[in-house]
Amino acid sequence: MRVFLSLFGLSSGIMVGAGVVAILILVGIIPRMAQVSNTKEYIHIYEILLVLGALLGGFISIQNIHVDIGKFGAILFGIGYGVFVGFLSSGLTEVLDYIPVVSRRLKIPTMGLKYIIISMLIGKVIGSFIGWTIIKGG
Repeated sequence: MRVFLSLFGLSSGIMVGAGVVAILILVGIIPRMAQVSNTKEYIHIYEILLVLGALLGGFISIQNIHVDIGKFGAILFGIGYGVFVGFLSSGLTEVLDYIPVVSRRLKIPTMGLKYIIISMLIGKVIGSFIGWTIIKGG
């Protein structure tokens, strides 16, 4: 029974991880981020690191692994995670043309878009700060 459950869990994790990575690659977020950052020659490295990160993150999340990285390490990893999520969400938004579609449907003038984007950014930062310091810390 344990062998079956282990194989089932492993295959399910591989399918979900492969699906997430495939969506990120097929939607074109990684090539677009490489294009914007002028690092097109490193696209294959980005993809390999994405797969390895998903694999390692999944492995660490199902195991009872505790790594004491201290406050400085937590700050460093928190900033790295925030940058990743920010790039991912902004890349997905750009690839799917979310903001132009919404602005056309809500009849928002083009000049007002930058203020909406800045407001969304500030709201995300403040919301994350409140969530991580006040709600989780209290």
